[in-house]
Amino acid sequence: MNQIFDKIKGSLMGGAIGDALGYEIEFVKWDTIRSRFGSSGIQEPVLHGGKAVFSDDTQMTLFTAEGMTLGFWRSEERGIGAEVAWYVYQAYLCWLRTQGFEKKKKEPAEPLWEHTSDLISEPGLKVRRAPGSTCITALSDDRMGTIEDPLNNSKGCGGVMRTAPLGFMHCWGPPIIKGAEVGAITHGHPGGWMPAGMLSDIIFRIIYGESKPLNEIVEDSVRKMTGTWGGLWYTDEFAEMIRKAVRLAATDMAEVDAIHSIGGGWVGDEALAIAVYSCLKHPDDFRGALICAVNHSGDSDSTGAITGNILGAYLGYDTIPDEWIQTIEMKELILQEAEKIAKAAEYADRTYIDHSKEYL
Repeated sequence: MNQIFDKIKGSLMGGAIGDALGYEIEFVKWDTIRSRFGSSGIQEPVLHGGKAVFSDDTQMTLFTAEGMTLGFWRSEERGIGAEVAWYVYQAYLCWLRTQGFEKKKKEPAEPLWEHTSDLISEPGLKVRRAPGSTCITALSDDRMGTIEDPLNNSKGCGGVMRTAPLGFMHCWGPPIIKGAEVGAITHGHPGGWMPAGMLSDIIFRIIYGESKPLNEIVEDSVRKMTGTWGGLWYTDEFAEMIRKAVRLAATDMAEVDAIHSIGGGWVGDEALAIAVYSCLKHPDDFRGALICAVNHSGDSDSTGAITGNILGAYLGYDTIPDEWIQTIEMKELILQEAEKIAKAAEYADRTYIDHSKEYL
């Protein structure tokens, strides 16, 4: 259990720090980044009031974790439960309220978790940090988006940047499916929800699978993805993008040039591919991977967050620079959410048959 907690804690904290590092330069072109921070780009989180602040990416990741945890215990208490995506959707409606928006048609009358959520009343989360317009619009709709009944055709990275927690537990079913279903709540294009599922799968393999080099874990996840959605028109295109990132990590191409050859990370497939590239370029160096992931002209906070999620789980909490941990805003809240979901994972491990080996 201690090892699982370490990886969950590392993933949540790593994602928040990567998000904060990149948030300072989101929407900023590479030439401007260099002119401000030097030829190598940003190297440390910029502090505001003594704290490194994160964006909507980490806000939504925390609500994903809380939705999973509350949904798990609710199912346990009642002896029957809904799909995890439904519980996470209720948590996202709480997040929507923290941003000052409301669902168009209130069915149920209020978010399921409003009176049980700790996060909805947290003052530090009631701030707007450039929330994605697709997430806001989709969650304001009068229904929940699904893979089968999408709300839109968006492939933005707002679907993938929040789904790492779906890899933290084995009892909900295949994480590649569950992560995709959570991504599809707001993003209807396969390029929006498929990377969301693959991120959950990579995290799950790191936590519950055999100890393997990270490039092998990524390749295993690509195979799982192509096996799951092999008949879908977009699958081969997505698989090639991830494999391109793997190939680029083995070259001597300048990091920023390699990232720009993948894309800007504004869409889900590019964001995950940039994170995979950064992790494989620096598989044993959390600091180096995050610096790599954010220094480009694209969606730096999302690529930093996803990189931190993956490598934080892979290397563990203790590999994250302590000076970065100490300056991240809401540090204690992040650790509390990690502990809550780790306790739920431990209980599930004792109570339910672990099918993870069959899945992996």
